[in-house]
Amino acid sequence: MKNLFLTQALYNRWANARLAAELDKLTNEQLTAASAVNFGSILAIANHLVLADRLWLVRFTGQGTPVPSVDAVPYTTLPALAAARIVEEEQTIAFIRALDPASLGDTLAYTTTDGTPMALPLGLCIGHFFNHQTHHRGQMHGLLGACGIKAADIDLLGFERETGAYATLL
Repeated sequence: MKNLFLTQALYNRWANARLAAELDKLTNEQLTAASAVNFGSILAIANHLVLADRLWLVRFTGQGTPVPSVDAVPYTTLPALAAARIVEEEQTIAFIRALDPASLGDTLAYTTTDGTPMALPLGLCIGHFFNHQTHHRGQMHGLLGACGIKAADIDLLGFERETGAYATLL
């Protein structure tokens, strides 16, 4: 399971870089245009992903400043957003590399952003962490299409075909 999680962490970095290159093709109006999808715009979804990653990494590691909300848009430019994204990805990769596989069955106790106490298996929470990224990247990918941009593929198997990352971990 750790190899799969490490592959997903490396995949996230790859997919986010490809998606960022596509976002650079948007005008500021397209980037911030109101949309009926979660968080209201492409820029807001991208910010949500950075904040949600930070929130989960604080929960996983107990290090860093807790994130009070995942609805804010603290990164209003693509360069600032990209810099924040890289920090979260590198911390994710480091966390997964240091992960003890025996801990995946442990219970992760945390409090949600609305104050609700939770306790779930760590492995399930890590799986959710990566699935959450994929879900929202898919939304942004679709919105790029709505803006007339045929975005590059960002699927996991495309990553593996290009990099062989998973195969090298076996």
